[in-house]
Amino acid sequence: MRKLLFSFLLICFCHVSNAQMVYPYQDIKLEKPSDYKETEAMALSAAKFLLGTPFVEVDVNRTNALVFLNKWMSGTKDYQFYLQGFVQDLSVDLNLLSLYIPAMIKYTLENKAEAVNPIKVEQYTSQIVLAYCNDPKNNFKLKKKLRKLLEDHQPVKN
Repeated sequence: MRKLLFSFLLICFCHVSNAQMVYPYQDIKLEKPSDYKETEAMALSAAKFLLGTPFVEVDVNRTNALVFLNKWMSGTKDYQFYLQGFVQDLSVDLNLLSLYIPAMIKYTLENKAEAVNPIKVEQYTSQIVLAYCNDPKNNFKLKKKLRKLLEDHQPVKN
């Protein structure tokens, strides 16, 4: 009987804790150059988390993931992230920028051979962000002017 009760409680505890599990991105240390290479998979995980969950403007888990990505992106020596020109136009909406950065990191880490071409990164990042914004379950309202900017920076279809 004790084993049965213990097993039941263990299963309940695992189910509840698993449903609320978010990686503690705020605990990742980025102090030396090797830390950035070692946490590359975590950067991809954080980007996928941000792009795979509905948008909430104030959410500690999203904030922690985004802070980690900003720190990782600015410190890695293996990749170049260009936040000039077109991206500056998007920065009028910080919520949109909070999607653009993880999308840029996701595309770069999943397409390392293409990551050397900033125009291609910009185009595919725009495509990822638009797909996120177009999904009603993500609760993200994109302003018409910003939608047009993203649409104008889509990859050329053959």
